[in-house]
Amino acid sequence: MSHHSPFLVATKGHPATGKSALARALARRLGWPLIDKDDIKDHTLHLPNANDLAYSIMWTVVETQLGLGISVIAVSPLSYPAGYSRAQELAARHHARLLVLETVLEESVWKERLEARPPHDSTHKIRGWAAMQEMLRQYNGCWQYPIAPEHHLQVDSAQPLSQLVQVVLDRLHQAKQEPGR
Repeated sequence: MSHHSPFLVATKGHPATGKSALARALARRLGWPLIDKDDIKDHTLHLPNANDLAYSIMWTVVETQLGLGISVIAVSPLSYPAGYSRAQELAARHHARLLVLETVLEESVWKERLEARPPHDSTHKIRGWAAMQEMLRQYNGCWQYPIAPEHHLQVDSAQPLSQLVQVVLDRLHQAKQEPGR
C-alpha cells in the first residue's frame, strides 16, 4: 500500500482518564474527523442495548471514513477485546494503520478527576470514585487484554496536553516510515 494509507486512532481508557481531551486536541491539530461513541450514546440512551448500538454506529461511521481514505479518530473506552478486534478488522480491510491510544492516570489523579466531573454532564457518564469502582468490579478485568505493541501507545494523561499531542504525532510519523504498514 502507498504511504498515503489512512490512520485509525482508537482511544482506550477508563472514564475521566483524558481520552476525549487528547482525541479532540489531536483532531484539531490533524484536521481528522473524530467519532465519539458517547456523542452517539447520548442519542440512543433511551433504546434497548444503547451502548452496543452506539458502538455499532461508531464503527460504521469509522469504516465510511476509512473507505474514503480519510484518517479518523474513534473515541471510546475500548474496554472489551471485541472493540480492539473490530478496529483491527477495519484497519486491515481499508489498509489503514492502527494506533490504539491508551490513556492512564495515577490513581489519586484519576480519583480527583472522577469526583470533579460536573453533574450536568451526560447522564450515562460515570461520576465519582465509588461508581467507578463498581464499574470495574462489573468489568471483571475485561479491559486487560493484549494489544500488539505496534498498535499500542500508552500515555500518562496527567502530562500537559501539548506534550501528549506531540508524543502521538511522533508515533504517527514513525508509523508512516515503517515499511509494510
